[in-house]
Amino acid sequence: MRSRYVGFALGLGAYLAGTLASTHPDSKAPRDALVRQLSRQKDTFKFLGLTIWYTSDEGDTGEVLFHARVFEHGKDRSFAELSTFVREEGAWRYAGGVLVPGAKLGKSPEKLTRDAFLALATRALN
Repeated sequence: MRSRYVGFALGLGAYLAGTLASTHPDSKAPRDALVRQLSRQKDTFKFLGLTIWYTSDEGDTGEVLFHARVFEHGKDRSFAELSTFVREEGAWRYAGGVLVPGAKLGKSPEKLTRDAFLALATRALN
C-alpha cells in the first residue's frame, strides 16, 4: 500500500498500472490511457500522508486498512480505505477496496477495527 501511495504522489502511472490485479476493472482499460490518467493524479491532488491502521494476509490474499491525507485545490479529500490485495506471479496486486470519505469517519477513526470500518462504510453509502 505504501508503494502505491508513493506512486500516486509521484505520478508513477506505469508503476500503478503494473500493481493492479488481473481482476481489477482498470486492468482491462487501454494501458496507455490508464498510465496517463494515473500519472496525472499528482497534478490534481496533493498527497500529505498515509497511516496504516490494520493489515492481514492469509495465503495469497491480504487486506490493508489505511487513511490517506489528500487535498485537491486546498480542499480536504482525505479518505480511509480497506484495500484487498492478491498475490499474482509472486507479487502483491491491488484488487479493489471499500472507501469512506474522511468527513464521514467520525472521531478517533484510527481506533476503528476492520469490522467497525465495514459497518461505517455500509452506513456511509446509504
